[in-house]
Amino acid sequence: MGTSGTPRHRRRAGGGARPGFLRSAGRDARPGSLRRTDGRARPGFLRSARGRARPGPLRGAGGGARRFGLPSLLAVLLLLVAGVMLSSTRTGDETVVLKFYDAAGKGAELTGAAVKKVMHGSGGSDSDALLDPATLQVVREWPLYAGDPPGRWRFDVPDRAVAFAVNWPTSRGYSTVILDNGGTGFTGRGTVVFNHQAALDARRRLDAALAVRSGYRRSAAFERAYAAAAAELDRARAAASDAERGGHGQRALDALHTANDLMLGEYGPASAAARGAETWTGLTVTEVAGHRGRPELARWLTGPDGWVRIVFEPDEDRGDPGHYRAAVRAARAAGLKVLGQPLDSAFARENTRAAYLARVKAYVDAYPEIEAWEVGNEVNGCWVDGGCTGQRPVADDDRITNKIADAAAYVRAVRPQAKVVVTLYWQLGTDAARWSVFTWARENLPAAVREDVDVVALSVYAEDAPLGLAFDQVMNALHAEFPEQRIALGELGYWSADTTKAYWAFDAADTAAARRALAGHYYAAALGYPWSLGGGFWWYFVQEVPGDAGLQNAIRDVSGRLSGEAP
Repeated sequence: MGTSGTPRHRRRAGGGARPGFLRSAGRDARPGSLRRTDGRARPGFLRSARGRARPGPLRGAGGGARRFGLPSLLAVLLLLVAGVMLSSTRTGDETVVLKFYDAAGKGAELTGAAVKKVMHGSGGSDSDALLDPATLQVVREWPLYAGDPPGRWRFDVPDRAVAFAVNWPTSRGYSTVILDNGGTGFTGRGTVVFNHQAALDARRRLDAALAVRSGYRRSAAFERAYAAAAAELDRARAAASDAERGGHGQRALDALHTANDLMLGEYGPASAAARGAETWTGLTVTEVAGHRGRPELARWLTGPDGWVRIVFEPDEDRGDPGHYRAAVRAARAAGLKVLGQPLDSAFARENTRAAYLARVKAYVDAYPEIEAWEVGNEVNGCWVDGGCTGQRPVADDDRITNKIADAAAYVRAVRPQAKVVVTLYWQLGTDAARWSVFTWARENLPAAVREDVDVVALSVYAEDAPLGLAFDQVMNALHAEFPEQRIALGELGYWSADTTKAYWAFDAADTAAARRALAGHYYAAALGYPWSLGGGFWWYFVQEVPGDAGLQNAIRDVSGRLSGEAP
């Protein structure tokens, strides 16, 4: 078993990195937006203080500007007065001004350009979004705009409560940081110290997570981090200036990220072992030739609940499901269960609805022994339906939602004992709202399709789209969106040759150490829910794991704790 030598993201439709994602900070990261990544208007657009494009001069049929007489001027003045009166009585379009302080916790307020530089990491795009505080569906994409001097970033509150999300770093790396104003969301105007409010909301969510984990045995490291966060928040509360609040808030956020990670990582395997529930610990393979001994390694790493996710690639099998026969047999002989994936997201757009179903049928019919089938991979990725910048969208009938419906129904009908899996791609704010996880799922997976789905998985590439502090919030939101399905991590990877490397995690200076930390943490954290299977399915198993003892130990430690071995 092994992975293809061709970098994964370069195999995506169009042959390049995922189109439409994470453009450099110097280019427009916002399709259709009037604002560049530096927040200024594109040439030719006059922008009001509230971020909207002003209409140009009224032009007559002959192309010249209309001349206004006195009656016209009076009419315009009356309209302007009426507009002011209407705007002054609006209750749903208030403005929240954000004051950002440096990520080092020194309490220096950042300029607008400096804020964007932090948000963009080492080459990412804008990621700000307004969300529904409960469902995490995107209400408004890229809402930030610069106001009057000193040019602080701000957003308008629509006629509903919203949370604000953005990519932001702590000492543990980048996270999707969500400000939900104490859980109720923002409903009116105000000025917010971003770092302090982020810490307050993170502390509230951590306390809520602890409340539902009564069996969690807090480690000394957790207690130290939690105490440090509490002390910083006390200092922020007593601070005499916003600068002090910003500095203490950021240091509190650092400590809260540490405490949150410790809780999730320590509690996950222990709680799953105590429940004795079904769990999946998995690795991913594609190319299957020339890798003797890999099934045994995979089995040792994943333990008694071990799975292997075999990606059946069209450019490998040339239409012959038998190409993978030996790999499936080897995996099962090693004691591994198999999750079969007939089509990776890179190839979904290239297949019509009929061709997609035909391929699923061919593989499901050829391998009745396979325990689970992934009928849709990274289904909300813009590249899957040709929705990325520069792509031609697929025909309506060929959209992935129809392909999922057909494939799930077929597996359910002919292999009722097998699990049906659909994998979403983690993204919130780094691409248009319609492709974000929860917005796409609500709009494209109707109840009739969900009835045929057993497991909803999440593909996570933290350097493309950070998760971090939002992990518990996102997992709970997935469960709320899919209460009848089990939740799992469907794919993991970090800082590989073909990823964007825009956002670091765990260790900015040591990529190998960060990769090990990420694997150990995410494999463990995903186990801490009664409705979660765990998962993981490290993408570059053959390329990265055999030669990295530290990465092996990180994964093996999690499966060992599941089996009752001492950490």
